[in-house]
Amino acid sequence: MRRMKTITPALLVALMGMGGIILSGCSSSAGVQGTSALMEEGYGDIGHSEYVIVNNPKVARGLQIVDMATKYVGNLLMANVTLVSKYSDTERYKYKFSWYDEDGLELDPEAYPWIPLTMYGNETKTIKGIAPNPAARQFKVNLIFAD
Repeated sequence: MRRMKTITPALLVALMGMGGIILSGCSSSAGVQGTSALMEEGYGDIGHSEYVIVNNPKVARGLQIVDMATKYVGNLLMANVTLVSKYSDTERYKYKFSWYDEDGLELDPEAYPWIPLTMYGNETKTIKGIAPNPAARQFKVNLIFAD
């Protein structure tokens, strides 16, 4: 399993100032979004880039993505995303993985449901997703408050 470097808000601002690319979607209900992109093809040494996009400050104050890792299970990409609750109370969220091919095209966008996630006070939890087919080379995970 390959670990990715964490990008802090200060580093994110620095990257933006240097012309870095931030991938983001538009949604009024969005919370926190993590993105991982394979930088090299093949099953050998896999390089990654990671960005954390915050679309809802309240979600971002209470939930933090602290690690993202990928590996291949057979010929399918598997993602592990480690979250930490910064709230002392129990909070309910939903998350959803999206998968993309090497050209950045989303694979079967309507096929993946929102999955409920309960985070207890100060809990650390890892969520996992497995790509739908071998064409997947990138993923995004979106986290929002449950309704």
